[in-house]
Formats: sequence, C-alpha cells, structure tokens
Amino acid sequence: MPSQISAPNASSVRYGRGMANLLPTLSTATEVTRHGDDPTRGLAMRWLAAQPSERTRQAYAESLTKFATFLTNGNAGTVLHAKRTHLDLWARSMESDGLAPAGRARHLSALSSFYAYGVSEGVLDRNPAEAVKRPKVSDKSTRLGLTLETSRKVLKAADAMGPKYRAAVALLLCAGLRASEAIAVKPQDIGESLGHTVLSVTGKGGVVAPVVLSPVAVRLLAEAVQEAEKHGTTVLHDDEGKPLTRFQLGRVVRRIGGFACLGRPLTPHDLRHGCITSALEAGEPIHLVQAHARHASPTTTQRYDRNRGLLDNSAAYGLGRALAQ
Repeated sequence: MPSQISAPNASSVRYGRGMANLLPTLSTATEVTRHGDDPTRGLAMRWLAAQPSERTRQAYAESLTKFATFLTNGNAGTVLHAKRTHLDLWARSMESDGLAPAGRARHLSALSSFYAYGVSEGVLDRNPAEAVKRPKVSDKSTRLGLTLETSRKVLKAADAMGPKYRAAVALLLCAGLRASEAIAVKPQDIGESLGHTVLSVTGKGGVVAPVVLSPVAVRLLAEAVQEAEKHGTTVLHDDEGKPLTRFQLGRVVRRIGGFACLGRPLTPHDLRHGCITSALEAGEPIHLVQAHARHASPTTTQRYDRNRGLLDNSAAYGLGRALAQ
C-alpha cells in the first residue's frame, strides 16, 4: 500500500536566489499563526507563493489575516476549520463596519482563492467561500477624477515643490502608473525604443509592458532619476535615499493636492484617474487611452469618465431650460 505523501511545509522548502523577493510577503503569512496553527501557515505560504505579483500577494495576505483575526475574536476556531456560516458572518461584519462593496468583494474573492487552492492541494474537501454571495460592485467610478484644468494645477504645484514631487506627478499623472508600480520604478527601467523614451513597468499579474514617457514626464523625472542613480535607489525615494513606501507616496501626493488648492484630498489613484480622464478630455481616442492605462478592456477605461459625462450631459439642464421658457 503506497504511503500518503503530504504537501511540503513552506518552512522546510529551500528557497533559491530567485525566490528571495517573495520572502517579505510570504513572511506576512506567519501573522495567521497568531490566530491559527502551523498547517494554516504552511498552506497560506504555498498559496501566496503561487500568486504572480507582489501586489496580489500583499492583498491576499491581508485578507487572510483579517479573516483569521475575525475568527479568533469570535472564538470560532482556525481558518482551515471555517464553514460558510463564518464567511457569511464576516461579510455582514465588514458591511456593518462600513467597508465599501468593492472592498468586501475583494476580501471574499481572496478567501475563495485560498480555499480553492486548499482543495486543489488535497488539504480541504470543499471551498466554504464558493457559495458566499458577494456584494454587487458598480461599474461606475465613484470619483470624478481630474480635469485638464485641475491636472495643470497639480503639475504646476509639483513643479514648484521639488524633484520628488515632480517625479510623483510624472509617474502617476503623466504615465498613469498605479502606486505600487510607481514606487518600484528604478532608473534602469527607463530607456529608448524607436526614438521614444519608454518606461518598462511590471503591472498586474506580473506582466511587463512599455509605457511611453512624454517630454513633459521626462523633464519632471530628470532630477529624481539623477539622484536615484547616485544613491543606487528607486526614482521615488526619501531624503536619505530609501525607496518610498505606498504610505509615504500617499503623503507626497496629499501635499501636492494641498499646494494646488484643489479643495479636497488628493490620492495617488486620483492622479492615475486624472491621467485617463484628462487624456479623454484632450480628445485622445479611447483605444489609445486604454493602451496607455494598460486596461484589459475599453469598458474599464470608460468607467473612469462615465460619471463626468453623465453630469455634463444631464437631462436636468435640458429640463431646466424648458421650464425657464
């Protein structure tokens, strides 16, 4: 009778040099052991290692840890012993805490991925998250983004604030990068191709894509790139030459928004959002804007501008004119 072979525990796997970048994120799975057991940690680490991008691994680790904490606080056992009821209760708890539908859906999707992986590994018999109802997420963006006018204000403000601020605007507003992509940019990622200045970006799913840098973006980046080369660090770095974190980038962008007097807080995603809405307002064809933003579908690109179009073309104006007559 053949012996039963169990999946290797992640802590016993000998990692090669190519796995080094995974270790910081994989170590976050140890947080689960504060609320669970070693089998949970081992499965979690193998599951995270199977994800193609650092951003996904971070988000998934956060979701799993939050659910493990919820179970512990309710004395409901460990993640591996959770039932659908526990996931339904967690969904209701997130809703009562005011978490947006998109956030709740993201956490539930992560848990479903974890349990599906456990089933495929033979650790679990079934996926308890599979039948849990996820909240409907609107296909409209909840923010209006920046107009060309406010985008120019942001650029002008950053221009007067220093290299770090100019570089942030160049990468987020001009190049349309996501925050996680922007803080990872190194000087060697910028090169020339067919007469264009091109930035090599590793996006969602670990897909590497070229992003054209306009002359404006190149000018805004110049000083920060020179400093990064001198210190051997990322383009977005602090005064000591250390790479900026997402939190630090958020503070940089908020300062730019305050200096630009926009009247509301500004986030890194607002600048990526503004890249898309401003390009569309400038008359760029949607398929070219889609390519610049690296969206898989033009529907995603349209989401960013739909609310503004609904406001500008609202039937309320026609009704008002008719009533005024």
